[in-house]
Amino acid sequence: MRTPIRPLALVLSLAIWGFEAAPGSCCAVAVTQVAPARPPQAGDPDSPFLRSSVPEGDDGVPTPRDPEPFPGEWFTWLHEPLAGWRHESTPTREYRIPETVTGGVVLFDADGDGDLDVFLVTGGTWEDLQPGAPFPGNALFRNEGGWKFTDVAREAGLFGEAGGYCMGAVAADFDNDGDQDLYVTGLRRNWLYRNDGVRDGVPRFTECAGKLGVRSSGAWSTSACFFDGDGDGRLDLYVTNYVDFSIELNRRLQCGIKTGGVLDYCGPREFPGLQDWWFRQQEDGTFRECALEAGLRVPEPLATNGKGLGVVTADVDDDGDLDLYVANDTCPNLLFVNDGKGRFRENALARGCALSEDGRSQAGMGVDAGDFDGDGDLDLWVTNLDLEYNGLYRNAGDGQFIDDVRAAGLAAPDLGHVGFGTDFFDADNDGDLDLVIANGHPLARIHHSRGTLHYEQVDQLFENVGRGRYRAVPPEKAGAYFGVRNVARGLATGDLDGDGDLDVVIVPRDEPAVLLRNNHVPDRAAAGAPAGALLLTLTGVKCNRDAVGARVHLTAGGRTQVEEVRAGNSYQSRSDLRLHFGLGAAARAEQVRVRWPDGSIQELGPAEAGYEWRIVQGGALEKLRPLAAR
Repeated sequence: MRTPIRPLALVLSLAIWGFEAAPGSCCAVAVTQVAPARPPQAGDPDSPFLRSSVPEGDDGVPTPRDPEPFPGEWFTWLHEPLAGWRHESTPTREYRIPETVTGGVVLFDADGDGDLDVFLVTGGTWEDLQPGAPFPGNALFRNEGGWKFTDVAREAGLFGEAGGYCMGAVAADFDNDGDQDLYVTGLRRNWLYRNDGVRDGVPRFTECAGKLGVRSSGAWSTSACFFDGDGDGRLDLYVTNYVDFSIELNRRLQCGIKTGGVLDYCGPREFPGLQDWWFRQQEDGTFRECALEAGLRVPEPLATNGKGLGVVTADVDDDGDLDLYVANDTCPNLLFVNDGKGRFRENALARGCALSEDGRSQAGMGVDAGDFDGDGDLDLWVTNLDLEYNGLYRNAGDGQFIDDVRAAGLAAPDLGHVGFGTDFFDADNDGDLDLVIANGHPLARIHHSRGTLHYEQVDQLFENVGRGRYRAVPPEKAGAYFGVRNVARGLATGDLDGDGDLDVVIVPRDEPAVLLRNNHVPDRAAAGAPAGALLLTLTGVKCNRDAVGARVHLTAGGRTQVEEVRAGNSYQSRSDLRLHFGLGAAARAEQVRVRWPDGSIQELGPAEAGYEWRIVQGGALEKLRPLAAR
């Protein structure tokens, strides 16, 4: 029998936010009044916005600006490719909560040239909330090859009239015309940019959220995902909403740390929660919000207190349709099980993935799905607050879950960190799923009351050592970046240089974007070894063109891996749509089995390692290009 998670740790976790939950309450409120603080100043020891402001902690982790790489590191921190862009939250003396949770990244092929471009989401300025204000400085870095990127956001039409404060983004070909469109979430409004194709070498986008019915003025949206929830071949859109924030309420609350007596960000319990939205795409290409009739809106008290921050799709019961998992902050997580006809039933509590192991709500932020233990079904992963364990919900079969975070070796390393962006990905191409977590506390001045906790934190890399067990990868092996603190939020993974391994992009608050080059395959290639991986692009014909929801079973070297195509994961971000399979020492995949979103099945193979492959629904395996750095 497992030892329950100590309630004291969870109570302390809630106290850190400046509130305490009443028994049986989803979102009880306790407000602490403190005196206003002056605005952060350069060189101010209390300023949360300067790297030098955070004192070195008892763990002795240094905070250098530009560390030298360690020999043999898995990931090298590249500073130049995305230079010139910096996330901007525009911190205020009032510590408005959107400032501390903004930031996302999307890796997608914006110009259709076969490699990944990088879309980075900033917050903006508070003046951006005024109608007609200039759009905040989001960036679209076009991939030129050879680790050269050019910001083409302005030429692409991603600047213009705004009237909002940005949070995150997701991309998919919602209109099935062969190019990737972009949806940006924010405070008070969202944006949908239809990709109109390339002109003069630059992708051109037209903003059409209002015209198509997904502008959604007035709320605070965070993460989003595209998926075909009703099986009609058109991508629908699910959007998580957080809390009913207003500057006026934030000003009245003047939240602070009870024991510290300093002004800081309010916790989510201080604000009413907001309903999430499901926009079903109609035959004419417009969208209609129909979460209630589809069963994607749960009864009170959860309905007004969901406070969604992360969302991911996964066919958890392997019945051929996509289910939906939502990570909620301080309230139970939600699992909407699809009946295959676009009707959903919320069933997280009964299936074991709503709460912690001892039955408590946690501060869910980032989320992903993957077969971490290699048993053929999809498990769920969600990041939480410090002094809480992250949730690793192992699928025990037929969509029932067991929280396996301690058995997997991931519990103890979590307790001092607050996870946001995260991803299951095969970092070392050995055929199993490793984990990366972007960390950073939501409270800017947490060190005043908890000397061992910091606003800026190190991000974490965990290696899957087999049978779903993990160990932390130390900075001298993971890479110098993993020894440096920042306040990380959005995170996405993808093969940016086409060499067969997965790179990482992270958006830290009020810092330049972080680009981590994966060095694994070049090291193997230098030794004469094969690339050890393949990439697979799926193109739907009788289903949505991106094949979102397709499930692939790939068998190589006596091992079968399972992956699904998904558009939206992590925290306010989206990783590469292409499926990456690490093959270890195997020279080929013997079989590739695809179950398309319309239920049709193809069995193909073999597929040689070291190449990117494509399957057009109903067609053969097509070799696109070798995996070599470009």
